[in-house]
Amino acid sequence: MRAVHFGAGKIGRGFIADLLHNTGYEITFVDVNEKLNAEMNQYHNYYLYVIQEDYRRKEIDKVSALSPITQPEEVSKAIVDADLVTTAVIADNFPKIANNLAAGLKARLDAGKERVNVIPCENAFYCGVMLKNELLKTGLLTEEELEKIAGIPSTAVDRMVFAAERDGRDGIDVGNTYELVIEKNQLVDPDAQPIKGAEYTGNLDKYLERKLCVVNGGHTMSAYIARLMGYDIIQDYFKVPENTKLTRDIMLQAGAFIEKKHGFAHEEMADYIDATIGRWSTPGVKDTIERIAKAPIRKLDPEDRMVKSAIECEKYGLANDLILKGIAAAFLYDVEGDEQAAEIKAYVEENGIEKAVTHYTGIESGSHIYEEILNAYNEYKAKKSN
Repeated sequence: MRAVHFGAGKIGRGFIADLLHNTGYEITFVDVNEKLNAEMNQYHNYYLYVIQEDYRRKEIDKVSALSPITQPEEVSKAIVDADLVTTAVIADNFPKIANNLAAGLKARLDAGKERVNVIPCENAFYCGVMLKNELLKTGLLTEEELEKIAGIPSTAVDRMVFAAERDGRDGIDVGNTYELVIEKNQLVDPDAQPIKGAEYTGNLDKYLERKLCVVNGGHTMSAYIARLMGYDIIQDYFKVPENTKLTRDIMLQAGAFIEKKHGFAHEEMADYIDATIGRWSTPGVKDTIERIAKAPIRKLDPEDRMVKSAIECEKYGLANDLILKGIAAAFLYDVEGDEQAAEIKAYVEENGIEKAVTHYTGIESGSHIYEEILNAYNEYKAKKSN
């Protein structure tokens, strides 16, 4: 079996290709990194190192790579002959891969080949819909043609991955737990399981919201609060039991609305949260606050991890005070080089925090959660200045 995978970054090689390899696929990566491509074409393998198993080395073999810039015809041919196509490029980069992918699917259609699953594995709400839209924008395929040649489900993804150079080569350190949930009713065959180790569901919403609000939200809010405490590395923050408890309580607040809305059992949610915090606290791993907290404007969006959780909890009559403190901390996030943090700081200085809260979160002035965010912000600011 042959798989074409767009994106040879940490998630691409360290997560998705790992599952493809376990399923039995030979993998052709499509990536712009010529140095990495040359290495894979020279050795036809690379290595993963499992963090929790004393960095046990795992070989991913039967791999090759193509450049979408210098080898577009070869990329198209690989898609024509593929049994599966996947992506891990960050959803914002869909426009950059759309022409190559659409050209390959059109060539496959013209060759009379069967439909193929194109599975985007991205940390974005309904990434399958996003990818379809970008493919149609190219004008290379009509909506009817795209439907005729490809099944494009959305997914939810989660795995701890870090770049590492080991044994003189570019490797990846990976966690031993992961989650890849695939929207089965959008597959070519809803009863098939094209990737071993993935979970297949007819209700992706519950997994997407759990990942976004509980995992991403908990991680992000911990980072903003940790920054105010003076931490640079999130693992150092988690070494303090009180901090770990605070993060767990924040995640439980977000998890409470997920339980109400989607029917997760509380014990299941608590176990999920504990396992997640366990990953973040893994000894020997160093993950920076700067990486986790970057782009605060995006993370303060009403449909994103923090504000969405606060509003949903309010709607269900659930506690959200700790989430609101996490949101307040985001308005004080200040790190050199983060353009969005600098923009928020400038806006607050010019217009005041009162206008900034509504401007960035959409939360109405005078509402309960608005007032709580202001109170928490002023408390944080007072402590920071002392």
